[in-house]
Amino acid sequence: MREAIYKSWIDKLIAKKHSANTIKFSHNNIYVMPSLLGLCFLGFALLNFIIGINYQNNLILGVAYLMLMLQISSLFYGYFNLHDVKLELLDITSNFFGNHNECKFKVYSSKPVYSLSVLSADWDSHGVEQENIAESSSAHLVRLNQKKRGKYSGGKFKIHSNYPFGLVNVWSYLLSDKNFFTYPAPQKCELSLHESVKMSDDDTELLANKSDSLDEFSGLKPYQKGMSRNRISWRHFAKSQELLVKDYVGDSHGVSLVLDFNLMEGTKESRLSQLCFQVLEADRLGYEFALHLPNTYIPPSKSEAHVVQCLESLSEC
Repeated sequence: MREAIYKSWIDKLIAKKHSANTIKFSHNNIYVMPSLLGLCFLGFALLNFIIGINYQNNLILGVAYLMLMLQISSLFYGYFNLHDVKLELLDITSNFFGNHNECKFKVYSSKPVYSLSVLSADWDSHGVEQENIAESSSAHLVRLNQKKRGKYSGGKFKIHSNYPFGLVNVWSYLLSDKNFFTYPAPQKCELSLHESVKMSDDDTELLANKSDSLDEFSGLKPYQKGMSRNRISWRHFAKSQELLVKDYVGDSHGVSLVLDFNLMEGTKESRLSQLCFQVLEADRLGYEFALHLPNTYIPPSKSEAHVVQCLESLSEC
């Protein structure tokens, strides 16, 4: 019960002081404590003090005082190592399941910063510790490992340093509201583009407008499953035994191709992984396509933003 209350109080404190994508370290957001090594160091100092008192040995007493002063000085040095340093979370990249989502940080400092590390306090992560940052740097990366696909918030990051000598722990937090996605892992399969069975009024109007400009021939492209056989160039097939289809400027067939969740086979995760591969493959081949998911329909388009929208929808499905 006490642990739950304490954790709740800590979370509220962090949310109040550290909710930002950029933080400048100062007296009200830097926390300093002796490390385990520092506590052992203090224990030896206390032992020397007791021995010095018992044997009335001024040399041993002097060593005990020096050890105590070193520990106290380490607390101040550790604090000023981070003081006035600014840390900014630049971006969190989305990635496919099984790969790392990378968080890119930039450090702004007018002085050397020693033994600095950044790790995620919410997700399984791997940070790159830098022993010495002499000037502003953006080379600090934190790699997050997600256990399943989905949409995530950046969450809480812990900034830590044990400078000097490892005798102290100096830390702070950054609570980010940046969102990122873990896409389904692409599962290789045959590209299956079908005629659209669900189109909005806007798409129907777009289709009608495009059909008016079919009289301008633009070239030939490879036949894909789902394309109309009426567009096959049988003359080229007779010569080269290669199935090619006629492509026209404003071709209405380009907007009627759809990747459909209901036409996939396997479990839900398997279907999403296959659709993820097909989205990437359709984009690579330059097709204009729509995506039909349960309770979601993404209109046909052909752009990088459209591909990202489809991948994000697959992540949240």
